[in-house]
Amino acid sequence: MLPVSPQSRTGRAPVAALTVARADGTTATLPVDVTLISETVSTVLACREGTPERATCAAWHRWLAGHLRLLAPIAVEQAPRWNDPQRTSLVEATAAAVDQALADGLPADRDAAYVHVQELARECRGLLGLVLDRPEDGQ
Repeated sequence: MLPVSPQSRTGRAPVAALTVARADGTTATLPVDVTLISETVSTVLACREGTPERATCAAWHRWLAGHLRLLAPIAVEQAPRWNDPQRTSLVEATAAAVDQALADGLPADRDAAYVHVQELARECRGLLGLVLDRPEDGQ
């Protein structure tokens, strides 16, 4: 049985607006549903017995891919606002690693697929945190 998306379980609208800081000092309102992304990450990283079926991992991979493709460019654009070249490099390297992991796709092996989606979920959680950071507020 395939998992039910957090969005389907809650029955709420799929998109909420989030105001993010841009590299040029302006802000933009983007369609980032923080609750949905957080619920997806929690679903993938929840403690469970055994390894989920590969089809379940494939569904999680699709959900995470969408979230990551939204979050990574936002985090990369915001990173220079921290005025910390090391942090900017780390964010850029993370975005590149996520792009490569998504391009590589889901491994055929069931156990490897599960590890892969767990790694993507952790990266997603980290990128979401970066997107929500506001350097001008010290947050």
